[in-house]
Amino acid sequence: MSFTPPTVREERQVRSKLQEWGPVVLLALIPALPLLIGGGMVNTRAGGDSPFLLVRVHELVSNLRAGIFPVRWMPQAAYGLGFPFFNFYASLPYYLAAAFKLLGLGTIVSIQLTQVLGFAFAALAIYGLSRELHPQQRGANLLVALAYSCAPFHMVNVYVRGDSLAEFYAFVFFPLILWRLLCLQKQPSTRNGVCAALAYAGLAVTHNLS
Repeated sequence: MSFTPPTVREERQVRSKLQEWGPVVLLALIPALPLLIGGGMVNTRAGGDSPFLLVRVHELVSNLRAGIFPVRWMPQAAYGLGFPFFNFYASLPYYLAAAFKLLGLGTIVSIQLTQVLGFAFAALAIYGLSRELHPQQRGANLLVALAYSCAPFHMVNVYVRGDSLAEFYAFVFFPLILWRLLCLQKQPSTRNGVCAALAYAGLAVTHNLS
C-alpha cells in the first residue's frame, strides 16, 4: 500500500478543528488537575469509597484476560464468594480503564486517565451542543464547557464519592444525546439518526440508572 500525503486543504481542516476543539480540552483539564498532579488516588472517605474502583477494574481485567466477554461476574468479590456486579450495572467506562490496564499501565493510573478523559469528553459534548445552539458565540460556548466541567455534582463524582465512575461518565452522554437529536431535527438523515441512537445507547451501557 502506498502512502498518500495529506493535501493542503486537509491539513488546514485538521488545523482548524484543533483550533476549534483544542481549547475545550484544555479547559476540561482545569478540574482534572488533581488527577494529573496527584501521586495516587484521591481520598474520598467523606462520601464515597474509591477503592471499589480498584476492585472493579481488577476483576474486569481478570475476566478479560481469561477470555470472558462480556464480563458479568466478579469472582473474588464478596469475600471470595463472587458478585454479579457487571450483570446489572452498566460498565462501559470500566472497560476503558481495563483497556489501559491491558496496555501495561498500572491500575491507579488507568483509573486516573479514564477520569481525565471523562472530563474532556463531557466538555467536548457540551461544547458541541452549545455551538449547535449558538454557532456565532465561541466565547460563550467555551464558558459553557468550563462551567459544565466544574459543575459541583460532576466533580463530586470524582473527588468526593470516588466510586461512581459510571455516573461520572453519564455526564458525557446527556449533552451528546441532546446535541445529536438537535442535529437530527435540523437535518434528518440516516447518519444523524445513527449518531443519535448511538449516543442514547452509550448512556444505557455507561450508567443504566440514568
